[in-house]
Amino acid sequence: MAKKKIESSTALKAAPAPDVVFPELFAKEDLECRALLEDQILLIDNFFSPTECKAFVKFIDALPLELTPPKKRGEAERVNHRFSVTSLSFAARLHALLTPHLPSFPYPTSSKRTRGPDDPPRLPYSFNSNIRVYKYTPSQHFGKHYDDSVRDPMTGAKSEWTLLIYLTGAEDGVEGGEKLNGRYVFKTLFYKDERGKRQEVITAPLTRGTALLHR
Repeated sequence: MAKKKIESSTALKAAPAPDVVFPELFAKEDLECRALLEDQILLIDNFFSPTECKAFVKFIDALPLELTPPKKRGEAERVNHRFSVTSLSFAARLHALLTPHLPSFPYPTSSKRTRGPDDPPRLPYSFNSNIRVYKYTPSQHFGKHYDDSVRDPMTGAKSEWTLLIYLTGAEDGVEGGEKLNGRYVFKTLFYKDERGKRQEVITAPLTRGTALLHR
């Protein structure tokens, strides 16, 4: 089965929002936010209900998806179908629904900003209005890459995290892993570099309805 997900962050050429009506989403209670890697990768299961995931899969299948163009020099290898739209209203809806389940975020240790007693941890200010949907079919994949920090095309706010929402998962028969026996199977992998140590691979669980945030 094809893997589908929603992402909010980096920029593609986005379609105008008025022609896109997103399926309805409802608030959830008592969702647990857990760290896959402290201060770097967070998971919230059941952010989308099975019914909401099904509605979004149907929504994506009706969109005019485009196949990613051949990669340019220096870009990661990438083959999948995608659609991008700028929607302040949907970004605000995601922000309102997810923020109650998130911790306050300290400034990252890598930040050059001088932190002091007047810089307490912060809740997310907003979500990027550039919303992207992806559909991966067997053999499609997205190679190793870094997500850029980008400015919202509508508000100018600068992103610090990427949000992924999995609309299909192991429950739907989607396999997870990496490149095995010459073919790609689906899962989100993170590569943790530690000086003088072998590179650690962190594998995110492929669970339908899960929200994943990474720096």
